[in-house]
Amino acid sequence: MMNTRMTPALTLALVCLAAPAFAEPECSGGGYAADALVVPATEIGTVTSATQYAWDGGGRLVNVCNLLTDSGFFATWSLFSGEVDANYPGICVSLTNDAGEEWYSCQTPDATTAAFDAAAGTDEAILRFEEWSPEAPTLQ
Repeated sequence: MMNTRMTPALTLALVCLAAPAFAEPECSGGGYAADALVVPATEIGTVTSATQYAWDGGGRLVNVCNLLTDSGFFATWSLFSGEVDANYPGICVSLTNDAGEEWYSCQTPDATTAAFDAAAGTDEAILRFEEWSPEAPTLQ
């Protein structure tokens, strides 16, 4: 008679092999996909920190890139395909001012996909971050 019980190690190995693999979003990962334009609202004031996040379209963010350099804050930059993934297909930007207040602007997963699918150099290939909220994103 054959033993049909699987050992815990074999069961875990089979579950891991069957689980879908998702890459963690990574700054400048993948190939060029679109452009970003950040227009800070006047009420934000002096920007001391700028961060790009991958966003699940709900209430979860994953830190992807620091947008401040030694030269300061740049309002435009290139986005890369590896900066989002299947779990976090949208993009948010946060700006923190010199009073420590953080402001958020997000583009939905659908808007991000549309920009990534648009022809490079076109207006449709630019994600604009112009509307700001002092609240982190929540379920939309």
